[in-house]
Amino acid sequence: MIFLPLVACQTYDFERVVPLLVAQTDDTSVIASKRLKPNVMLLVDKSGSMKEAIDDTDFARFCTPECGASGKADCDPRCPTRMSDLRLAMSTFLANSGTVARLGATTFPAAEGCSVPTNINVQLPPPTETDDGAEAALAASASEINRLITAVPPGGGTPTGRSLAFLGTYGGLGVGAPDDFRQDYVLLLTDGLPNCNDANPNAVCGCGNTCSVAQTTTCGCTSASCTNLANCSIGCLDQAGAVENVKALRQKGIRTIVVGFGSFLTQGAGPQVLNAMAREGGVQRQCPGGTDLECGGTVGSCDTSTKQCSTAFYQATNAVELAATLRKILEIIVPPNACEFVLKQRPSDERYVSVLVDDQNLTQGPETYLYDFSSNAVTFQGAMCARITASTPQRTVKVEFRIVERF
Repeated sequence: MIFLPLVACQTYDFERVVPLLVAQTDDTSVIASKRLKPNVMLLVDKSGSMKEAIDDTDFARFCTPECGASGKADCDPRCPTRMSDLRLAMSTFLANSGTVARLGATTFPAAEGCSVPTNINVQLPPPTETDDGAEAALAASASEINRLITAVPPGGGTPTGRSLAFLGTYGGLGVGAPDDFRQDYVLLLTDGLPNCNDANPNAVCGCGNTCSVAQTTTCGCTSASCTNLANCSIGCLDQAGAVENVKALRQKGIRTIVVGFGSFLTQGAGPQVLNAMAREGGVQRQCPGGTDLECGGTVGSCDTSTKQCSTAFYQATNAVELAATLRKILEIIVPPNACEFVLKQRPSDERYVSVLVDDQNLTQGPETYLYDFSSNAVTFQGAMCARITASTPQRTVKVEFRIVERF
């Protein structure tokens, strides 16, 4: 009598990440398609506070206390300011990573005061079904963004909420955009708290001597404008308005990444406001390894049960930190290696793995795939990797794994 081994035929449903299309058609197959480069609209704060020094106690670099602040003298050209460090970081980031995603940019306020953008400064590249041959267009867009940030003069208030609302009307992002199967993001770079909202219900009066302590607290004054009763409302903290507009973008399929630039936002109301925005935005800092180091190193900063950092927004206090933060964000939102699949169950022996693509049983090799038993990962190689990475939502590829768990 001959006894045949029991063989388990299993297909692994990989974690769904929009716009990665994973459509289960039966119990034994998975349809997988390539993740395309995301659309990322940079929303860059150019408010007057960007003229202030990164560190106004850095006398070795000719900085003076409160230089660049409202009513104070401008900083010495040799003193690093928030704007000069932003420009330095963005120049490096755009030169090295400008083609990793499809980038556009808008600055706010549009001019002085509280003017809200009415035009996109740098449009997203034209929609394409694939990313093939798009490098030149993406590089050109990155260069245009760099020229914009290099030339834009800082000045005005911080109409964050209403600027986010404007991006919700942009046809290149969200549900109103062409169905390009890409993830849509707004990447907010700001050094200040949101204000400039005449409809702010907390703008009960200015923060001068005419106000009670309770009224002053309710206003949450963010600038010297609160002392001017004629313009009191524009200086009051607009946390609710900013958070609501982040939420509105999310409802349109647009996630918001929040980056606080400068040490000012690490204290006072800064963490509370930016954390609220980041949590509604859908891209908050994670600690997948469950360590505090991933969240900055502070003891208890990683919630090991949720794998989320207590500080939900991304922080940077100078050009070096900002460049590193932007690279980290791209690692999170840009597609991983489309040719590598980690199996959720391990075979009893490395020989007991069968790999099928479009129902074709493959033999392991340099033009097909490599299976690594230690990492339990299948990596497609050569022509087969090219076939998978060239797939689109219109031209899908079916990937199937069969294993023997016990022999």
